[in-house]
Amino acid sequence: MSSTGSRVISAWATGLAAQASVPAAVEAFIDTVDGGILRQIPELNDDPMIVADLHASTHQHWLAFLSMLSQPEHQLRLPAQAEDLARTLARRGKELPILLKIYRAAHQGVFEYFTSVVDQLDESAPPRDEVLKFLWRRADLWIDDSIEQLIEVFYAERERLHDGALARRATMIDALLDGSVSDVDAATEVLAHQLRQWQTGFVIWSDEADTVTSDFLQATATDISAALRGSGPLTHVAGSRDLWCWVATAEPPLENAVTVLEPVLTSRGVHVAVGLSARGLQGFRSSHTEARAAQGLCLAARRRPRVVAYRDVEMLSLALENEALLRRMVEREVGALDGDDKNLALVRETALTFLTNRMNVEATADKLFVHKNTVRYRLARAEELLGHPLTTRPAQVELGLRYLEWFGLAADQ
Repeated sequence: MSSTGSRVISAWATGLAAQASVPAAVEAFIDTVDGGILRQIPELNDDPMIVADLHASTHQHWLAFLSMLSQPEHQLRLPAQAEDLARTLARRGKELPILLKIYRAAHQGVFEYFTSVVDQLDESAPPRDEVLKFLWRRADLWIDDSIEQLIEVFYAERERLHDGALARRATMIDALLDGSVSDVDAATEVLAHQLRQWQTGFVIWSDEADTVTSDFLQATATDISAALRGSGPLTHVAGSRDLWCWVATAEPPLENAVTVLEPVLTSRGVHVAVGLSARGLQGFRSSHTEARAAQGLCLAARRRPRVVAYRDVEMLSLALENEALLRRMVEREVGALDGDDKNLALVRETALTFLTNRMNVEATADKLFVHKNTVRYRLARAEELLGHPLTTRPAQVELGLRYLEWFGLAADQ
């Protein structure tokens, strides 16, 4: 290509980078590329944190690639989020072929995207074949160099995880979770964790990974253990920005004991999902499974509270197994209460609190710190909008209100 042609392509690439960096365009790119990856590797969908790390990696990869597109030669600027994804895969026990398959699928998605870009070129643009060759060469180099560096990141993390006591503990936790270990005493000795006691599993995660994330996660685990009156947390580094934890207690801990830590969690930028407390090995597994289910719901929702207890979202979590049917039920039962209006939000909150407090007006008023007459007014407004008393089909109404609390309907229509 002549120097004149290079300048023309460079100028065009600068314009493309500006257009493609617009938030809506970036989201469209992520949908295309990550959608293809998740279709080719469907098992990744079972782990919401891996999916979240994948989206963050793709987002920052794309912005970094666009920022270098107008440069005369290819230069890789590997984003930290891509390294986070590689570390998460290593910590989750995934093998290297999964990482490589992700980038092969991304390769296909990027090619499809660039093909659509070239198809839309008008006569003022450079020749289509030159544009496609330019884009494809840059993308090939970017992805190849990224893979080369990320293989090193992946294996460095695997080597760290297989180092001595840390490796033995991680192996034992994995074995307990998959049910391949039943010797409680041996596991208790390896983990220094009282497995015969009541077990409360929880997951702590941060919205972003940075130099202080690990310290914040560990400190939060210690604070939660104190709130639950446990002797100390058992922790397992499960990803670049999440920590799996258990606390053993001689007695079942108080419900909602973790909520007192919300100000601390907010200051640290972390979230906690808590499973139901249960005794012994089975409790170790079940409470962890529930905590991860609550975390998955939180990651998928528009609402991101600092503390989410599985106890509060169990029915919603189970119902989400068929979201299409659930949304139809929500629209039918409580669609009239959906919307962004502040007063409507208060009506929803009051109705849900009423239903979850045995339909007792006094208990609802105490919970919301409002007068009983205020509660009665809001409940009457809810029943007016619904067209029937809240005591009619209360289970469906409660489930519908919980869905609106977490996801809403209007934003997705």
